[in-house]
Amino acid sequence: MSALSNVWVRLRQLVAPPAGNDAEGLLDAEMRYHVDCETKDRIARGMSPAEARRTALRDFGGVDRYKEEVRDLSAARWIDEMADDTRFTLRVLRRNPGYTAAAAITFALGIGLTTAVFSVVYGVVLRPLPYADPERLVAVWETHRARGRDANVVSVPNFESWRAANRSFDDLAAIVPAPATLGGEMPERVQGAEVTARFFAVLGARPVLGRGFSDADATEGRSNIVLLSDGLWRRRFGGSDSIVGRTISLDGRPFTVIGVMPRDFVPPKIGWLSDQDLWLPFVPNEQNRGWGRFLVVIGRLKDDASIATAQRDMASVAERIVSDEGRNTGWSARVVSLAGEMTGEVRRPLLIMLGAVGLLLLLAITNVGSLTVDHIRRRHPELALRRALGASAGRVVRQVMTHCLVLGVIGAVIGIGTAVIGTAALVAMLPPEMPRGGAVRVDGTVLATSVSVALFAILMLGVIAARRGIVGERDGTLAIREAAGRTTGRAGAGGLVIGEVAIGVVLASIAGLMVQSFINLRDVNLGFDPSGVITARIQLPAESYESPASQRAFFDRLGRQVGALPGVEAVSFATTRPFACCAPATSVTLQPLKSDSATADVRYVDSAFFAALRVPSRAGRIFASAESPDGDVNAVVDETLARKLTAGRLSIGNRVTIGLSGGIDATVIGIVGDVHQADVRSVPRGAVYLSAARFPSTVRDIIVRGRGRPEDLVPGMRRELESLDPAVALAQVTTLHDAVGASIARDRFTATILGLFAMVAIILAMVGIYGVFAADVSARRKEIGLRMALGASPGAILGLLVARGATLAVAGAVIGVIAGVLLSRSMSALVFGLQTSDPGSFASVAALLVGVAMAATLVPAIRAAKVDPMEALRSGA
Repeated sequence: MSALSNVWVRLRQLVAPPAGNDAEGLLDAEMRYHVDCETKDRIARGMSPAEARRTALRDFGGVDRYKEEVRDLSAARWIDEMADDTRFTLRVLRRNPGYTAAAAITFALGIGLTTAVFSVVYGVVLRPLPYADPERLVAVWETHRARGRDANVVSVPNFESWRAANRSFDDLAAIVPAPATLGGEMPERVQGAEVTARFFAVLGARPVLGRGFSDADATEGRSNIVLLSDGLWRRRFGGSDSIVGRTISLDGRPFTVIGVMPRDFVPPKIGWLSDQDLWLPFVPNEQNRGWGRFLVVIGRLKDDASIATAQRDMASVAERIVSDEGRNTGWSARVVSLAGEMTGEVRRPLLIMLGAVGLLLLLAITNVGSLTVDHIRRRHPELALRRALGASAGRVVRQVMTHCLVLGVIGAVIGIGTAVIGTAALVAMLPPEMPRGGAVRVDGTVLATSVSVALFAILMLGVIAARRGIVGERDGTLAIREAAGRTTGRAGAGGLVIGEVAIGVVLASIAGLMVQSFINLRDVNLGFDPSGVITARIQLPAESYESPASQRAFFDRLGRQVGALPGVEAVSFATTRPFACCAPATSVTLQPLKSDSATADVRYVDSAFFAALRVPSRAGRIFASAESPDGDVNAVVDETLARKLTAGRLSIGNRVTIGLSGGIDATVIGIVGDVHQADVRSVPRGAVYLSAARFPSTVRDIIVRGRGRPEDLVPGMRRELESLDPAVALAQVTTLHDAVGASIARDRFTATILGLFAMVAIILAMVGIYGVFAADVSARRKEIGLRMALGASPGAILGLLVARGATLAVAGAVIGVIAGVLLSRSMSALVFGLQTSDPGSFASVAALLVGVAMAATLVPAIRAAKVDPMEALRSGA
């Protein structure tokens, strides 16, 4: 039989792409050759020619079978079979619209939500910064361990020392906010920044028009130049190329435009930096060297330097400043990745959202898997018949895989459409201060990632379904009988139910924590009443209002005119309104006990400030309406600062020293309630209020309380301001209620999205559990009929099935609670006003999911209890 032993090897060599008649002729010739060789061998052993031919064909095992297996190796045959399987699958799906819709929509929901959330995570956290070699960019902060400062802005002398002495950076650059009033027919307050000459070079950015700053520009005589952003250039100057060389007015002074930055240039927003419309050269001088710490510093690492080596280098430089220059005691330096610094506050919430939507995708795939496996189970007779008629196991596997592939592709296409819509919805919901929110979009990277996830899910689904679909591999008749009488694997169905409940508990628990945290933030007592208050910033041109008397006179007249508007209840001016950046912080020391000192925010306010915000008075009095601009300085402190100084023994009439401008001695005339000045989360650290009349300024926030909608007061405020000076603009107009809402916008966004996920998870869990139990009851119909024929009552059948559902649901809830508690530990920094391991929260969520599971189990259980025993036994299913 040596000839037969080489048949398969020889036939495989024939399978190559010639296809069609030539290939068929080669196959026929090869078959005849092997049969002829075997016939001759048998004749030589003494058989007659007819007997030798007959036995050779018999032992050969069927020429057509060998030819069919050879054809199976042809790529063209695989393509044809794939097309046939695809058409067959589409017909099957059309005949089962309920299954098709449920599976495709569930799969699409999982893929769509996952892609939408991943687009946000990728755009904000994972997408490389839009700068040259962004991995080499870092932020450098000052730190003071004793004061709890780990990311403090930098003084000019320290920046200059860092830049001269470091060995780790190609260069360091500094930036500081510098808002300005852009003159013209309609004055506009724009967000600007002063930057050192090498700022754009450090970022690797160049102007698209004109030139950037040079070292020569950073001198007193050449600082009246400006670079424009693309947005400001197009909005105010029509995108004209002739803008370079033109003179524009900023705060009443002429500036020459030297260039325009590209459309895609996005300046880093870290520390107290915000959006920027234009840039001016920062010129170090004796005056700003004495201003303290206010610079944001970024740097570009050398090719051979890492963040760790730069950290050691900068710590050494900081030590030399203390030892050699005798200043900066207690201060050091900290080097962090610029990308991490820009997204640090939102990184963890977004990653939690990504993990949550990953669980949601797993839940969706589980549901589709249970639906598909049940569908394949109902096709067992058909698949067994195919095997009995000669279809190979591989052929059946390919058909089942094609079924899953077609179903997955339909779901993925719908899911991508859902992702585009979902991403647009998420972008619309993003908090205004979300870093890099403009980089969120569905692009090639996002789609490729999502398609890869979808394909992996499809393949896993196909493998599971195919394993369930191949029944009775050796005996087709036996497979038909097994398909008719077998029950669904209890362990498999039970595992699905446990998994669905556990995932639902985890998602609902995480969402519950974030929702409760947001509610706690929303209910915080702010110390003032934000309702009905509109605020804005006003900056007077320094050249027109140089004297303190002119500054006081302007704001006094504006206050009287705005106060006379209909609906206005109170008008106040302050250096910084609540929930706006930034007030100076310094030490406040009780005299004569120099050891009684505390750090406090310093606010310059007028006599109407506390009434306009409805801040309660606790003791003493507030500033008089005509506070003297000369003589002794009066101060009002809040309760927190009063408690810190001499353990609460501070009283009216005590003298304090405020550590600004070389020390300000003031008399405490009143104590007021604590006010959340910066945000809702932070505990007030203490505040001292000084009279704005005693310390005038060209910059003031106007605070107006009115009746009705506060936005309706804005047109009147603009008219009164224009009547006093048309060159002064009203900027940063917002209601105080909106400012407070913006401070918790990220928490609202996270709570809303996770709450939505929890709702979808509960619905998917309910549908999935119902599907699993419905399939289980259908597969056990014969068993149930037999139990009832032997005397089991409908109530007993109902109790049996419900008990099984309850056992599985409780097991899933326990697993979910354990997993939720473990995961919640990573959320301790995100929640506010509650413990992440609160047993009551997890118990209520677990009870909810168990109830959902029981409700989903009850319907198929009731249906099973109504089965006619004889009909079930006759059906054999």
